[in-house]
Amino acid sequence: MELLVIGCGVSGLTTGLRLLEAGHTVTIWASARPPHTTSNIAAAVWYPYKAYPEDRVTAWGAVAYQRFKALSADAQTGVRMAHALEALGEPSGDPWWVSAVEGFRHAGRDELPAGYVDGYVLDAPVIDTGIYLDYLVRAFEGHGGRIVERTVSDLSEAFAVATTVVNCAGLGARELVGDHDLHPSRGQVIRLKANGFRQVVMDDTGPNAVAYVVPRVNDIVLGGTDDEGNWSTEPDPEVTAGILKRTAALVPWVARLTPDDILNVVCGLRPVRSTVRVEAERLAPERTLIHNYGHGGAGITLSWGCADEVVGLVGS
Repeated sequence: MELLVIGCGVSGLTTGLRLLEAGHTVTIWASARPPHTTSNIAAAVWYPYKAYPEDRVTAWGAVAYQRFKALSADAQTGVRMAHALEALGEPSGDPWWVSAVEGFRHAGRDELPAGYVDGYVLDAPVIDTGIYLDYLVRAFEGHGGRIVERTVSDLSEAFAVATTVVNCAGLGARELVGDHDLHPSRGQVIRLKANGFRQVVMDDTGPNAVAYVVPRVNDIVLGGTDDEGNWSTEPDPEVTAGILKRTAALVPWVARLTPDDILNVVCGLRPVRSTVRVEAERLAPERTLIHNYGHGGAGITLSWGCADEVVGLVGS
């Protein structure tokens, strides 16, 4: 089939690539392409953050986990496997997503930052988005895919060129399909020069939430924020100071950083929804719209699993 995908972030590119591999002809329309996408701003470590429902997210995440593990063998992808620790302020059972990952165990007390009483340790894929998104573009175009930079304000424009359209518009789907269940969660992060630190450390629910330290190939990302309903993408110096304070509680060397250690401070808007939307919608006998959006802070974490489901929906 000749298919049109709307969106050129991680969901659009991964979905487009999997559709090409399934034998379809694919064009992507997007107002921006890497490096100018929300996906480029993500930290990004495998973690199903602000994505629901749990059962489908676990299944999608498991598919992506294995794909990222395989990609980590190729340095050109920007993916590597890392030792990750999620520190917890209270004793906890296993997380709902535990079946999707490998190397999982509860942390020993000597592994935890001061003030924490429990934690999860796992082998986690870490994706340097500056490298990885470019890899996806090369793979997509190398399989014959085409990317056109253009804004889509109405679906009739897309259906004028294809009878099946895949909506990977992220937060843009709010206006494109009138989905007001979709809303932003503002995330601000600090990018540091790489310094040899290799462990991912996170606090999602504990005394310093939200805080994370994510070393990647070319930098270290400090985060973060979870400011739902905030549409601003302008960095806030007070928020930057708060991120530095919270992450220093996880890894003490952050307190010794100087301005020369900071590469930049950036903000992105997570596309949060009550549930991730991956489904087919028949708009007319000859018009099918397939949705793949609303991934919250887990667009990369779920990317390959959701893309595979889209391929199945196209085939059916």
